[in-house]
Amino acid sequence: MPKRAGMLVCALVMLQVIWPLTMDLYLPSFTVIRRDLGTGEAGVQLTLTAAFVGMGIGQLASGPVSDAVGRARPLAVMIVLYCVATASCAVAPSIEWLITSRAFQGMGSAACAVLAIAIVRDLYTGKQLMVFLARLSIASGVFVVLSPALGAQLLQVVGWRGIFWVLLGYGVVLLCVAGVILLRNETHTVERRQLRKSLRLRDDYRSLLSDGQFRSLAVAGGFLFAAMMSYMAGSAFLLQDVFGLSPAEYGLMFGAQGALMVVGAQIGGVIAQRSSPVLVIRVGAFALVTALGILVLSVGLAPGLGVWGLTVPIMAFTTSFGLVSPAIQATALEHHGLRAGTAASLLGAANMTGSALIAPVSGAFGLSSPLPTAVVMATCVLIAGALLLIGTRKAGEAAKRPGAHPDGGQRPVHAPPATINRS
Repeated sequence: MPKRAGMLVCALVMLQVIWPLTMDLYLPSFTVIRRDLGTGEAGVQLTLTAAFVGMGIGQLASGPVSDAVGRARPLAVMIVLYCVATASCAVAPSIEWLITSRAFQGMGSAACAVLAIAIVRDLYTGKQLMVFLARLSIASGVFVVLSPALGAQLLQVVGWRGIFWVLLGYGVVLLCVAGVILLRNETHTVERRQLRKSLRLRDDYRSLLSDGQFRSLAVAGGFLFAAMMSYMAGSAFLLQDVFGLSPAEYGLMFGAQGALMVVGAQIGGVIAQRSSPVLVIRVGAFALVTALGILVLSVGLAPGLGVWGLTVPIMAFTTSFGLVSPAIQATALEHHGLRAGTAASLLGAANMTGSALIAPVSGAFGLSSPLPTAVVMATCVLIAGALLLIGTRKAGEAAKRPGAHPDGGQRPVHAPPATINRS
C-alpha cells in the first residue's frame, strides 16, 4: 500500500460511488421523463441500456490503456468525458438526445468502475483481495441504498434535469480528487509497467480468453448482472404503476434491497477469510438459484401476495448477488496481476454487454405484470449458476497445479522473481 493510504482508499470509495449514483439516482424519475419527453416505457429504458453499452465500450478502452500507461491519466480523461456527457443529459431536448448522452456518460463512468478494481488488484491478492473488494462494496452498496431515495427527493426539488446537474457536480469533485490523490499515488508503477514490455495487448486478450476459469466467471458475472439490471430497468414501472408505490416508497424499497446487498458482501468476506472465495461462489450460486425459483413461483402462482410476492424474493436475490460478486471478481483476477486493467475491463464489459442485451427483454414482453421480468431473471441466473460451478471447479484445478503463479504464469524471462512476487 503506497503512502497516504487513507487518502487513496477515500479516492477508491469515490470511484465506486459514481456507478450507483449514475445508474440509480435518476430511476425514480423514469415516469416523469416519459411524460416530459413524450416517449414510452421502452424509450426511457433505452437510456439505461445506452449507459450499459457505453460502459462496456469505455471499460474495454480504459483497462488495457491503464496497463500500459498507468491508472491515473486514463482515469482523468474519462472523468472529463463523464462531466461533458452529464451536462448534455441535463439539457437534452428529446429522448434520442438523452439516450445518446447517456451512452457517453456510461463510457466516462466506466473508467471509474474498472480502474478502481484494477487499483485494488495492484495492491492485494488472494483472500486479502476478496476481503478488500467486499469492504469496498460497502461504499457502492450504501449508495445503492441511498441513491433512489435521494433521487426521489431531488426529483421533487430540482426535477429530473436537476439530478443530472447534481451528477455533474460530483464528476467535477471526482476530477479534482483524481488530480490530487491518484496522480500522486500511481499503483501501477513504472517498474510494474516495465515487466510488460515484452507483452502486447493481443497477448493479454489471448491469455484471458483462453483461461477457462476466467472465461466462465466473466460470462457468469455478465448473466448475473443482466438479471439484476432486468429488475432495475423495470422496477420503477412495476413498483409504481403496477403496485401503486409513490416515488418515495419506491426509493425506500429499492434502498432496502441495496442494504441487503451490502450485508451479503460482508458475509462473503467472512466466509472467504475462514475458507476461500471459491466456497463463497458455490454458496452464492445455490442461494441465487433458490431465490429466483421462489420469485417465479410467487409471482406466477400466488399473485395475491401483491408487492411482497415480488420484493421478498428479490431481497433474497440481492443479498445473494452481494455475497457472490466480490468473490467472482477476486477469483477471476487472482492469476492476472500484470494485466489487471485488461482483466477488470473484460469483467466489466461482460456485465455491461449482458445488461444491454437482456435488460430490455422483460420490457418487450410488457410491464403490466412482474412475471416476464421474473422469468428473464430466472433464466439468466440458471445459466450463471452452471457457469459458476464450472469456473470454481477450474479454480480448484488451477490451485493444485504445481508452479501456479498469481500473474497467470506470464513471467517475463528477464524479470527477477522477487520483483514479480511483489507485484
